[in-house]
Amino acid sequence: MKTKFLLIVATLFCLNISQAQLLKKLKKKAEEAAERTILRKTDEVVSKKTEKTIDDVVNGEEGDAKDNNSKNKNSPASTKYANPSLANNTAAKRAWYTEDVRVTSYDKDKQSDVVSYFDADAVAMQSDYINQRTGKSETSYIDSDGFFIAYNETEGQYNKSQLLNMPGMNMMAPSMMGTAYKLPVGAIYEAMEEMQNKGLAVYPFMHVDFPFVLKPDHFRDEMVSNQYREIKQSCRGSMGCTKFSVLEAGYEGSYILFDNQDRLVEINVEMENNSMYGSGKGKIAYFYEECQVNVPAAVEKKMAGQDLLKKGMESIYKQD
Repeated sequence: MKTKFLLIVATLFCLNISQAQLLKKLKKKAEEAAERTILRKTDEVVSKKTEKTIDDVVNGEEGDAKDNNSKNKNSPASTKYANPSLANNTAAKRAWYTEDVRVTSYDKDKQSDVVSYFDADAVAMQSDYINQRTGKSETSYIDSDGFFIAYNETEGQYNKSQLLNMPGMNMMAPSMMGTAYKLPVGAIYEAMEEMQNKGLAVYPFMHVDFPFVLKPDHFRDEMVSNQYREIKQSCRGSMGCTKFSVLEAGYEGSYILFDNQDRLVEINVEMENNSMYGSGKGKIAYFYEECQVNVPAAVEKKMAGQDLLKKGMESIYKQD
């Protein structure tokens, strides 16, 4: 999967002209060894994060796990809470993120692999999962400015990093996921631009952002409508749901489902012998129910030279 994933990254850079231009300019700016190290490390972190998200879906199977407890169950008793990012551009954030949603992906044993809770009031997400390396239950958070927050046992505190949401890097993951899940990539890119224009972080919550972006009409657009078969069916005890089945060879059984309020409720992926992703099946399920997320107070951690790299990338985007 690692080799195939790297090929995906290379393919996306070739297909995306603006990204290719960005990397070319970055290479010129990164003449010093320290800057080149930062670029390699950033790409490695983004790649691992995106690969984990895709693997959770395509290597899983459908399950029916449900856990409405969005409390900070893995936080130390002494944890203090603060959500300073919410004070930045609050009205625009709350206008974009309008509903609470619980998002679940499933593993092969039909148990919840990752359960994410999005709180529209806090504009923040909490994710509960089992660390595959240690076997321990862990919790992480992402706030509205794209800070990834997790507890550091060695330092005895929560740390946060905005590395994954820097310009350019923040566009890589949703692009790759849109391609892997057979979503209308044009709609995903349009939303990227709209987020930027509104001063929002770009896809800070990754696949949990999709309910606030994708609607049935995106699948009916004349540019992509021949890639899907649309039918009406019941779902979750209600009539009038809309299902878009993917028609591409090797994706038989894959579909995207919306409820009778045109809200995204399922992304079901079944792929076989895909040149980029191999074979696998799984599902992301979206449940629109009340969630409460309390963001732990955290200390920001930066890689050496991160501010310099961010400034260079921001200046490039302004020029483009």
